[in-house]
Amino acid sequence: MSAVRVICNPHANFGRAAHLAAQLRPLATNHYGAEWYETAYYQHAIELAQQAAAEGIERLIAMGGDGTVHEVVNGLMAFPPEERPAVGIVPVGSGNDFAASLGISPRPAEALRQALEGTPRPTDVARIYDDRGHSEYWTNTLGIGFDAVVNIRTRQVRGFLRGLGVYLVAALQTILLNHHPYHLRVEEDGQTWEDDLLMLTLCNGRRQGGMFWMAPQGSPTDGQIDYVGVRTISRPKMLYTLPFFIRGRHAHLPYTRHGAFRHLILEANRPLYIHTDGEIYAGFDSTIHRLSVESVPGAIRFIHAR
Repeated sequence: MSAVRVICNPHANFGRAAHLAAQLRPLATNHYGAEWYETAYYQHAIELAQQAAAEGIERLIAMGGDGTVHEVVNGLMAFPPEERPAVGIVPVGSGNDFAASLGISPRPAEALRQALEGTPRPTDVARIYDDRGHSEYWTNTLGIGFDAVVNIRTRQVRGFLRGLGVYLVAALQTILLNHHPYHLRVEEDGQTWEDDLLMLTLCNGRRQGGMFWMAPQGSPTDGQIDYVGVRTISRPKMLYTLPFFIRGRHAHLPYTRHGAFRHLILEANRPLYIHTDGEIYAGFDSTIHRLSVESVPGAIRFIHAR
C-alpha cells in the first residue's frame, strides 16, 4: 500500500475537472507512486477519506474544489488527531478558495507537486451546530443571508451561463427578490451584540466565490474565525458594494461590521439560509433559527505553499 492517496472528484467545475485529472493521474501514480481514487456520488469523498485514515494513509490529496476539501475534512474529523493524514489540495474546482488561502498554485500540475512534496502545517477548521441537532465541519467560509442565497440561486442559472455571469445573474436575483435583513442576536466569545444584517460571512479562509476577498487579512492558522457583515442598505447600494468585496477593500465602509471570535452563538428572527464552503447547508426550506460556531485550531495538517 502506498503512503499517499489521491481522492479526485472528476465532476468538479461542472465536469471540467475530468480532463485535468486524466492528465495528472500518470504524474501522481507513476512518478510519485500514489494510489488513485475517484468519487462517484455526493459525499463519496467523506467515505473515501475515512477509509484512507482507517488504512493508515500518511498523505491524502484532495483533487477537486472547495466542496471536495469540505467532504475530505468531514471524513477525517471522525478520527482522533494522530490518525488523520496530512492533506494536500489540487484545485481543479470552480472557486478553489481555500487553496488560494493556503497559497497553493492555481496551476494543477504545480499544485500536485506542492501537495506531494510540501511540508504539512497544523491548520484550523471550524464546526457549526444548529438547533436541528445537526453539526458539520467547514474549512473556508460559512455564509448567512445574501451570499447563501446567491449560492442557492447559482444552481438555477448554471444551465445557460458560465463563470462570472452565473454569479452576477444570481446576485441580481437575490438583490431583487431576497433583500430582507435578519435581526440577529449574537454572543461572541462571551460578548453580546444585536444588529440587522443582510449578510454575515464567517471566514476561516480569506476568499470565497473565486474572487471575493471577504477576510483579506485573515489566516487559517490563527485559531480564530473572522467575520464580515453588511447592515441594511438599499438595493442599489448593495450592488455598488460588491466591487469592494472583489478588491478586499470593504473594511472602511460604514455599513459593514467586522470582528473575530473563537466561539459564537447566533439567534435570528426568521429561518437562516446558510452555505458552508459553497455547499447548501440550509436552503429556502430552512427551519434553523439558532446556531453555534467554533474554531477547531490546528485540526488538520494541510500542506501550505507559503
